[in-house]
Amino acid sequence: MLSAPAQAVAGPTAQVDAFVRNDLHVSSYKWAEADLNGDGQAEQFIYATDSSYCGSGGCTLFVLQRQPVGYRIVLRSTVTRLPIRLLSTSSHGWRDLAVGVAGGGVRSGTARLRFEGNKYPGNPTLAPRLGPGSGLGPIVIGELATSE
Repeated sequence: MLSAPAQAVAGPTAQVDAFVRNDLHVSSYKWAEADLNGDGQAEQFIYATDSSYCGSGGCTLFVLQRQPVGYRIVLRSTVTRLPIRLLSTSSHGWRDLAVGVAGGGVRSGTARLRFEGNKYPGNPTLAPRLGPGSGLGPIVIGELATSE
């Protein structure tokens, strides 16, 4: 069964924020969480907005899975645009994601990222595009949620 996005909370926990700042070296980011694999634990979405993490193709999106100690990066995409959405489909037990792609000579659109068994693909410009009426799901990160 696919799980819905987690309920809105004020912001990332101190542990998530410390990992993002100390391990990923990100100081400005948009954050959200949603359980992608149905294990009852929300994965952390980090959309890095530091100038060193953004370019003409968008900014870097990380998805982090909680581990006994720290987090495992299950997605790192350097050319991602908002909004980030959950899709109703899944691959290898993890929700498919929809992300915006544009800029840098790439055909604009919405790409579907499918979990590949260990992680999501890192370059959404190479992923299949979703057409109009593709049933885009709930927005995980839109234009307003931020943690700075």
